[in-house]
Amino acid sequence: MAPDFSIYEGTSMTTPVEYAVIKSGLIHLTKYMAKYLGGSNVRVNVISPGGINNGQPPSFTKAYGAKCLNKGMLDPADLTGALVFLLSDLSTYVNGQNLVVDDGFTL
Repeated sequence: MAPDFSIYEGTSMTTPVEYAVIKSGLIHLTKYMAKYLGGSNVRVNVISPGGINNGQPPSFTKAYGAKCLNKGMLDPADLTGALVFLLSDLSTYVNGQNLVVDDGFTL
């Protein structure tokens, strides 16, 4: 999704264009590699996390959280369940997917 620059108001932060390009490129590379490696029993997936708590300004975390459904900014451990799922046999036929873990930010 395109950046929501409104969540950065009142801070010196922004979304660098490089971040957007790299993230979209990794998502496409995931799909490409899944197709390329098809038939080899190798799964290729990616997790797109929402914002991760890392000492951001309170005005940012408040604005970000207002666009989420429950928690808002995530802790790294909040990604563990998605990672365990993708590494387990429960996701045997999940391939080439982007699993979004963002508390509904992108809805």
